[in-house]
Amino acid sequence: MNNKLKLLYITVAVIFASCTKDYLDINTNPNKPVDVVPGLVLTNALNFTAKYTTGSTNFYQFASTWIGYWNYSGAVSAFAEERSYQFTTNYGPAVTTWDSLYHNLKDYDYVEKKSRETGNQFYTAVAKTMKAYDYQNLVDIFGNIPYSDALRSTESIRPKYDKDQDIYEDLAKQLDTAANLFKSNAGKVASADAAYDIMYAGNAEKWGRFANTLKLRILLRQSEIPGRTAYIQTEMARINANGLGFIGVGEGGSVNPGYTNSAKKQNPFWSNFGYSPVGKTAPTDGHRYYIASTYGLNFYQSNNDPRMPKLYTTINDGNGTTYSGSTFGPTASSDDNPQFKSAIGTGLLKSADMAQPLLTDFESLFLQAETAHRSYLAANARSLYESAVQQSFTYLAAGSAATYLAANSLSNWDLAPDKLTLIMTQKWAAMNGINDMESWADYRRLNIPSDIPISNNPAASTRKVPVRLLYPQSEYNYNPDNVLAQGTISQFTTRIFWDVN
Repeated sequence: MNNKLKLLYITVAVIFASCTKDYLDINTNPNKPVDVVPGLVLTNALNFTAKYTTGSTNFYQFASTWIGYWNYSGAVSAFAEERSYQFTTNYGPAVTTWDSLYHNLKDYDYVEKKSRETGNQFYTAVAKTMKAYDYQNLVDIFGNIPYSDALRSTESIRPKYDKDQDIYEDLAKQLDTAANLFKSNAGKVASADAAYDIMYAGNAEKWGRFANTLKLRILLRQSEIPGRTAYIQTEMARINANGLGFIGVGEGGSVNPGYTNSAKKQNPFWSNFGYSPVGKTAPTDGHRYYIASTYGLNFYQSNNDPRMPKLYTTINDGNGTTYSGSTFGPTASSDDNPQFKSAIGTGLLKSADMAQPLLTDFESLFLQAETAHRSYLAANARSLYESAVQQSFTYLAAGSAATYLAANSLSNWDLAPDKLTLIMTQKWAAMNGINDMESWADYRRLNIPSDIPISNNPAASTRKVPVRLLYPQSEYNYNPDNVLAQGTISQFTTRIFWDVN
């Protein structure tokens, strides 16, 4: 098995070097096409998704602090842009996310096209699903983006921008198609094809539930838009029609190509925020640069939340006996050095070989709970909510959630005066360090939690959590007409279409 994994790593590395292209890459020679086995490209693409979404620094660098989870330590004199909310078109996380996801989309597009040619419906459905995953992230961060022209290489080197809502509606259709393909291929995926699937190992039914859950996330993003109820109801009926349901307990989508505790083969989140292969004596820069937020730490402490010691260490990376966070906004001082503050905890940093979650079972259950509460889903909202909290506890190895769920109005269904606020507050508490971009999206959509601390940094002339990132400078350099047609973009006022509150 180890030899097979080594061979797979080598093969994937070769493919990655030869097959992944920027959607604006004009150096590709169309007269010398590269013909690669789709399964190999799929393995690489899934691994790349994990590396550049939930496993990347980009999904946490700004969102983790803006949403109240983490703060920046005194070990580095940086992050002025994040503290002030003032950034440019050269802002690193925006540039890297844009480039990486379009690279990733090109690989999935290759898998989809090649699989259609050979009649491989399973790979076609996986590619469609993962393209929707990437495109939703791009829309949620940037709004209008290149979509219909984006992956056409030399046929469209300056792709037009599509409206964000139009893209969302097409993604819903693509996911419907994918789910139906998964349904028709349940139990029929060839073992040779399943071997390249590093998320669900060829289980088409689980993939179908992943696709349905991703569509559910897309629909709920639009829940606050006036006049959108009928559309959501119609699209929910299409999900119900395929009969696959949503991600349930123990069915979260996680990628693992065979991560090991060796150089360049560690789980990406661990590699960015944990330790080098040497161990705890050699923490990564990310582990040293990020500490607990006072806001986040206080939330878990004040509610006697058993997840707190799993989300944060005691001071000095677990060598102390107390917990301490830092207030977001001011430039860090020596008092914020890692030895005096709580770091990222062991519930998030499980091991170097842990699977990298893309969409967890508890996120799915929270989505379902919200959908049921809004009467878009015929299910018991309370049961889904309580199951979601328990699965968050389970993921972090925090034990039973029963006592916590009975405690007070911040967790107890019966005592909570506002059920939507209850669901979303506990979803916020569960998503810490799992997918901070999702919490940023939920905050923009619903303003929950309502007391998220706003930066008091002197350079923060606009004291408001940004509603988006700016298009990367490369677009202004190489696709100027189309990006300029989007108008003047402000991180404070140019909202994504679903952000109406």
